[in-house]
Amino acid sequence: MADYYLNNFRVSSPFGENRGNETHRGVDFAGLKPGEADGKNIPSLSAGTVEQVFVNNKTAGHGVVIRGADGNQYRYIHMKNAPKLKVGDKVGVGQSLGLIGSSGQSDGPHLDLKIVDKKGNYVDPIKVIKGMSASKASAPKEGGSSYKNTWKTKNEALKAPGYQSYKKHLAQALQTGKIPSNWVVALTELIGRESTWNPGVKNGKSTAWGYGQFLKKTRSDYEKKMGMSYDDPVNQIIMTAQYIKDRYGTPEKALLHWDKKNYY
Repeated sequence: MADYYLNNFRVSSPFGENRGNETHRGVDFAGLKPGEADGKNIPSLSAGTVEQVFVNNKTAGHGVVIRGADGNQYRYIHMKNAPKLKVGDKVGVGQSLGLIGSSGQSDGPHLDLKIVDKKGNYVDPIKVIKGMSASKASAPKEGGSSYKNTWKTKNEALKAPGYQSYKKHLAQALQTGKIPSNWVVALTELIGRESTWNPGVKNGKSTAWGYGQFLKKTRSDYEKKMGMSYDDPVNQIIMTAQYIKDRYGTPEKALLHWDKKNYY
């Protein structure tokens, strides 16, 4: 999703721009040509929960505020139409939040994106988006793991239909800071063995499904423990990593168990 914003729009008003009596605390994304952004999709940069919805707000117009899985707050405003979301709804990475418009105090079709970090500070959305793009490009990488028997990844990853989507989900999961970067290789191997990198795969003999093949009870326990939904593929990776940490300590140890028992 990061590359979508970087490649399809121009920044018409940067973060920190002096607007006379105020400083712009977000970034305005407009069309590459005047008016071209009108009606374009607004995909969510992060999985998360809807915290606020704007409808005909005098300033913001139509918009939505998402609390991301990474702890940041993402504010998307000046939408074309009222969002079809409500407070408490869960959203996934790339999910459409609405369309770019010019509602509220706006002088033309654009998206005003603001990001507030965990400490309540406004941060430059371009830096956040470029960081997401860099994470996507670098994940997964070889190295950083003592476990070398990654036969599933080496032999099947590039042939697996879901592997490229998995890499995008993994990059988003890493962006939250909840998964150590040196876990990438072993975690990717373990998830590959369990689900062949398919977040929707179900076990015909049990209630296990998803990237981490969570059983129904495990899913329920970890949704309560972590306050997130297993329905989202990014959350599946984060929750799988936490389960591994709780039960084995590291994905390498989980894989050693898998080598003996054919499950983790």
